[in-house]
Amino acid sequence: MIVRSILMAGLAPLLCVGGFASGSDWKATLEESLKGNYELTKTGIDRVRITKAGTVLVIRKENISGDLASDATFLNNKVIDGAVQQAGGFMAAMQDKKTSRAFKPGEKVYIFKIEVKDDAVEFFVISGETYDVNVHGSTRQTRYKSEISFEFPKGTLETTDIAAVKKVIDDVIAPEDAIATANTKTVELGQTPQQVEAALGHPDTIVNLGAKMTYVYKAMKVVFQDGKVADVQ
Repeated sequence: MIVRSILMAGLAPLLCVGGFASGSDWKATLEESLKGNYELTKTGIDRVRITKAGTVLVIRKENISGDLASDATFLNNKVIDGAVQQAGGFMAAMQDKKTSRAFKPGEKVYIFKIEVKDDAVEFFVISGETYDVNVHGSTRQTRYKSEISFEFPKGTLETTDIAAVKKVIDDVIAPEDAIATANTKTVELGQTPQQVEAALGHPDTIVNLGAKMTYVYKAMKVVFQDGKVADVQ
């Protein structure tokens, strides 16, 4: 009995440690995966000077607001079911709205911190541009910072794969190169006139010679043979 008690006493801490590890590892794993997809930017203490630029992200939705990079608090923008809304309560009341500004879709930002919570992924971003701001009668250059909290239904984030998490994020704020790739207009051999129009829009001129037809655009000509793309000039 004594030996059994000693063994159980020795195992108890190990079992406890193992339980905590298994319960929290998913957050660390997801956080590292996100950092692999979105490289963090390093800044000076004032968050104005960029010491190492990371991934450039583009704001894609309205209603994301930020405060001066030097402010002690963050304006928290919650993303729930794809909609952006600012958090209320005490912390929101602490914000100095006179120095806040809204990020416009198309603006570029850097991400300098990622945190994974039980039911949210939090991105901390700063503006890509600096601005002249009057603070207490003096003008200085600063950036704007913001917290974007992507909320997930309670208990689901632990089992949500990285691709699904990334889609939620990228619908609101996406890497610049990913947007450029998505917006690339491609014409390939064998495509139909309908597929070309879907990619490039309606042509300025159509030259129809029966089996051979040419779509004339400002930057190129697309030649069809028997209803399929045969050449691009």
